[in-house]
Amino acid sequence: MRRLAARAHRWGGLLLGPVAVVLGLSGATLVFRAELDTLGGMPAVTSGAPRPLDAIRAAALLTEPSGEVRALRLPVAVGQPYHVEIVHGDRRVDVAVDPVTLRVLERRAPERSVLAAVHALHARFHAGRLGAAAVALVGVVLVVESVVGLWLYGPRRLRRGRGSRGLHRVVGAVSLAVGLVVGLTGVALALLDAATRAGPVATGGLAGLDALAAGATAAMPGGTLTTLAVEGHELARADLRVVGGAATVLLDRRTAAVVAVRPVSSDGAWGLVRRLHYGDFAGWPSRAAWTLAGLALPVLTITGYLLASRPRRASVADT
Repeated sequence: MRRLAARAHRWGGLLLGPVAVVLGLSGATLVFRAELDTLGGMPAVTSGAPRPLDAIRAAALLTEPSGEVRALRLPVAVGQPYHVEIVHGDRRVDVAVDPVTLRVLERRAPERSVLAAVHALHARFHAGRLGAAAVALVGVVLVVESVVGLWLYGPRRLRRGRGSRGLHRVVGAVSLAVGLVVGLTGVALALLDAATRAGPVATGGLAGLDALAAGATAAMPGGTLTTLAVEGHELARADLRVVGGAATVLLDRRTAAVVAVRPVSSDGAWGLVRRLHYGDFAGWPSRAAWTLAGLALPVLTITGYLLASRPRRASVADT
């Protein structure tokens, strides 16, 4: 069994090495996606009382006069711009607007950003649902590789290796716990992505944002509006921060009448899985640990190839 497991570990690493490098480096990058997304900063927002939401919407549409507003995202902190999502057919543009002066600060197409490409590579290999299924399969194999590696070259043999052999064993052992969490949650998210079918495309844009915002905040007193977005063909969705988590209010887009109020909840089970996968649960320490775990995959791949290029020893336990 040990000989068979050693061969499986060797060939699994050799065959999946390049894929492991891609997943490790892209995952380590995505841990800091929020910081990288705002790299370079943005012009400061003018201090003062924000203008009405409909005025902010109109200012954004001046840059894309033939588009439709599908969402308005309000900042979490004071001094940040409002973001208006405008759609032209299949093309999406995000417009950042100073809520006080109504000056457009930035326009960009998120789908064309480097981070969007990195995420599509990490989550789906740029191959849609079939690619997500492939990512899940690779994740399962990498988890099995980790467990087999621990069984073959566990703590008792860490001191026997030197050079690349020792580095391979130490990095594998140290990153195992975090690696298993990242791997298992990644498999779960990839399977969810592969099983999720795209819903019907919403039509029409948002108008009367101030009325929608007033209806949503009246339905959830004390809540802070974070997002207004198109929901289906006739509804608008309002997301609010409330004590204990978040709440969602569905409104009729034409009349701003409240249709439904979803109860206050946290991120839910899948939100927890996502936070565990990206290390978003203990601030910088967890994110740094998750980044190192992602970088461990290229190190293990390189040292594994170096070990495979050397003459094999007679003893399987010391391979």
